[in-house]
Amino acid sequence: MKLGVLDAGVAIRWLLRRHGSLSKLEALFASCRSRQRRLVISLVNLVEVFKHTAEAARSVGHDPLVLLRAQGVEVHVPDEVIARRVARLPTSLPDGFAAATAQELGARLHTTDAELVAQLKGTRLSITRY
Repeated sequence: MKLGVLDAGVAIRWLLRRHGSLSKLEALFASCRSRQRRLVISLVNLVEVFKHTAEAARSVGHDPLVLLRAQGVEVHVPDEVIARRVARLPTSLPDGFAAATAQELGARLHTTDAELVAQLKGTRLSITRY
């Protein structure tokens, strides 16, 4: 089974229904729902999701975590191995947690962040940008 790690931007844009690649994001989450793919999000990146979807969540009364879990997304709790990987990456801390989680799990990183993709060039990390 394919394993993917979500950067916060993917989850945020899917939850807010705002992205030019929404149909591709829908397909990504559908593959998780149907158990063709396993998707995880770092606990650190989940905090970003909460922060950036708070207003929309209040207005419609939906919990972002409940919606993500309904798609089959799992929350990954980072440990000291991942923390050490983050410290070595040329990224922001939240982006580093997404990338380091993907590295540690041997997974593909799913992101909407072009700058992150550029920062990770040369790391041999499999990345899909939406």
